[in-house]
Amino acid sequence: MRSKKPDKEDLIVPETAEAIDFVKALVARGEAAKVNSDGSLPPGATHEIVGLTKNGLPILRRRRYSGIV
Repeated sequence: MRSKKPDKEDLIVPETAEAIDFVKALVARGEAAKVNSDGSLPPGATHEIVGLTKNGLPILRRRRYSGIV
């Protein structure tokens, strides 16, 4: 199975007010995190923090889905 190489379209960059609120909410709930040393996400995280914007907000990539609704 080939893994898809992520591109810029896969990223969530908080540039609009809506995206900023979305990213802040994910971080506040613990659903966005940096990867562990082995490349896995911590329990409960669905989004990987892959960088920061100029104003310090995280740039995210969805890595998995939560079963909690």
